[in-house]
Amino acid sequence: MTFELILDHLPYSQLNQNNLRRTHWTVRSKWEKVARQEAYLLALENQEAWVMPEGMATIYYEFIVANKRRRDIDGLLGACKPFLDGLVDAGILRDDDWQHLKIGGAKIILGKQEQTRIGIHY
Repeated sequence: MTFELILDHLPYSQLNQNNLRRTHWTVRSKWEKVARQEAYLLALENQEAWVMPEGMATIYYEFIVANKRRRDIDGLLGACKPFLDGLVDAGILRDDDWQHLKIGGAKIILGKQEQTRIGIHY
């Protein structure tokens, strides 16, 4: 069983780990709430007749970028944490801990329009 969450942007730069020292915790907290809610609402819109299977989920990330600017894939992954929390809230993931979720892969792809694609496979 597979679920795909497609966001029409890259993870918010305010949530990037490289910005931890430059961003006040209250600002970061607001952006975490925005990202979590966005993923939750998109998941609810697209979950149709989703029934969460038993077992461990594998997550795959694709970051589509519109230019060849250098990007830190680890920073992009870290900024996706609130999206995962939203998927847990929506019932797509049972939990995002090591007993329920493993990372299957992450890649950056050059494309025409920026997107973040998160695929969940059971």
